[in-house]
Amino acid sequence: MKHLLFILLFTNTAWAQLEGRWLGVGGVKITDGKTTLLFDPVITKPTLSHWLNNDELIPDRKRVTERLKLWNVTQAQAVFISHTHFDHASDAGVVAELTGATVYGGPSLQTVVTYQAPKVPFALVANQDTVPVGDFRVTFFKRRHAPIIQWADLYFYEGAVPKDFKGKFWQFWGGETWSYFVEHPQGNTLIDQGSRFVEEFRPIAGKVKNYFMGVANKKSIDAVMKENLGILRPTNVFPIHFDFFFLQSEFMEQWIMPGMELKELTEAAKKHHPEIRFEIPVRDAPIAL
Repeated sequence: MKHLLFILLFTNTAWAQLEGRWLGVGGVKITDGKTTLLFDPVITKPTLSHWLNNDELIPDRKRVTERLKLWNVTQAQAVFISHTHFDHASDAGVVAELTGATVYGGPSLQTVVTYQAPKVPFALVANQDTVPVGDFRVTFFKRRHAPIIQWADLYFYEGAVPKDFKGKFWQFWGGETWSYFVEHPQGNTLIDQGSRFVEEFRPIAGKVKNYFMGVANKKSIDAVMKENLGILRPTNVFPIHFDFFFLQSEFMEQWIMPGMELKELTEAAKKHHPEIRFEIPVRDAPIAL
């Protein structure tokens, strides 16, 4: 009887199954029911005026609050931003402020968050640092952002966010670029906006259960099959960063940017890696990990 009671108590206090969500663009939520991690949660998007006039890109608190409710987020323990381009960092400080989260990142992100929400706690990290958050352990892999135009080897706004940052649209320089290896007793997750395999990932090959893989600037479908999937050998793959980040969420339904080739990626994965669950996520919908 005592053993049965122990088993029942253990079962009731064990971790819930990990849940993920694609939040649009490069955004990802991961939770184990006790701890919630938010990666690149972007809600506020620029208008033509921002591009032309360098207007301040002010986080839309009303819209952010609405999206957090939709994502079933009342509290979060940590916010991580892969780099400080506008389509990843425009809401970082306000999301952290509204959810009570700590933001983890480098000096450029600290500049952005301090301007957006100066009271939000911020933890500076370095390459290969591992930080514990609840039952998660998050390791930071510093990498270079993929070129925005491959044939020209052209990179978009590389460099540190200026120290005089005032939220101006053209002040969202790329800053430090990170990928994240998220360890948890229920399964490990790699979140990589970089779109390309890097040698730093080799030590975690075979250890990745869930792979949220940016596909916006991939080298090629063949490279994804041979390197990202062939070397890492994940169980589940969810391509992200393939929608129109210029349009507000209510005016779009998974608009596909040119060059994403999701159909071709899916077919290639079925052919070359039938053992892998390759699933295009539905924006804002929960994913069992």
